[in-house]
Amino acid sequence: MSVKIGIALGAGGARGLAHLGVLKVLEDEGIPVHCLAGSSIGAVVSAMYAQNPDADFITERIRQAIDESFYDELRLNSLKKNCAKNGSIFHQVAQNIKNRIIINIAQSREALLKEVRLRNVISKFIEAGNIEDTKIPLGIVATSLHTGEYTLIRTGDIIAAVTASSSIPCFFSPMFWNGDLLTDGAVSCPVPVQFLSQMGVDITIGVEVCMREYSPLEVVNVIEIIDRINLITSRNLSRMMANAADVAICPDTKDISWSDFSRLDELVQAGMDSAKEKIPEINKAIQRKLPWYKRLIRQ
Repeated sequence: MSVKIGIALGAGGARGLAHLGVLKVLEDEGIPVHCLAGSSIGAVVSAMYAQNPDADFITERIRQAIDESFYDELRLNSLKKNCAKNGSIFHQVAQNIKNRIIINIAQSREALLKEVRLRNVISKFIEAGNIEDTKIPLGIVATSLHTGEYTLIRTGDIIAAVTASSSIPCFFSPMFWNGDLLTDGAVSCPVPVQFLSQMGVDITIGVEVCMREYSPLEVVNVIEIIDRINLITSRNLSRMMANAADVAICPDTKDISWSDFSRLDELVQAGMDSAKEKIPEINKAIQRKLPWYKRLIRQ
């Protein structure tokens, strides 16, 4: 096939496990992925797939790595225990700071946890090496705290780049990278569709994995309102970026929290279901890009 297809995998914490189901369906349907761009958890899955383009393989690798030590290293157990199920990342970080760190300590620290913790966990998923050496061309998106702009990383240490893209603000300390200070790609570019055309593809696919269901606000105060606004803003920005692709895939992630990695199978299935629904649309997009004589052959 002469048509090149690129896929952008979006941010969303644990909900990004749905990306695995999307990639699995594309494989089953014989639809190749010629390049990937990822933000936050999308960067993790993109890097894994770029190194080993086998959805079943990386799903099992993730299944084996998500054990008790995974939750302990990232302090996810305490977050799930102390915070509302459908609170945003920033709400949960704020609650954790309020509950566990006094004000003068919080003012002198970059974050709750050092980025080395996140790097150690990411090393369990991604093989050491450089981005430019992956089997499938890869772009990792992070956010500059100096400029406020998003940045696409195409070369250099793949584990460091994915760590920068996944460094939740205030939860993990930001990372210095070539004179810049980088944090989570989700802050500025949750679904990095716009970079795919720069990477030389003909058809773009955007996968958005925001929360679908919100519980009514039981307590209405400033913190809860800001939290809900953050969730809505993030969802709408992600949806807008995904819809800029030729094909947008939006798995039904229900009310699954960003920190709940225990629902792997449910999320993979959600990704598969949504991708299957989009196969006719993807095939039509491929058909439109083919020369007229190849369109006749496919028909």
